[in-house]
Amino acid sequence: MRKIRVLVACGGGIATSTFAADEIGKIAKQIGVPVEISKHPLADVQAIGKEFDVCFVTSKYSRDIGCEVVSVGGLITGLDEEGATNKIKDALARANERINA
Repeated sequence: MRKIRVLVACGGGIATSTFAADEIGKIAKQIGVPVEISKHPLADVQAIGKEFDVCFVTSKYSRDIGCEVVSVGGLITGLDEEGATNKIKDALARANERINA
């Protein structure tokens, strides 16, 4: 089973993406999806997105980058954290099914 290549991006690619990456890693472990997580600034997403299976951003992002993009700002703000968690679970499950089916 290949690990799902996950990109986590925030404005600077440091603090917020670190928190989000930690939470996404925990969620992936809970649902049994193997992941390899990379953190980057949002400015890098367009150039490197096609190298990943799924991209989680902490703000809105609407460009096509060659993989699914999921906004998970709720993890950071606490507003609809459950909704953000469900979006993460769903996106990871879809990527895992696509890659490891």
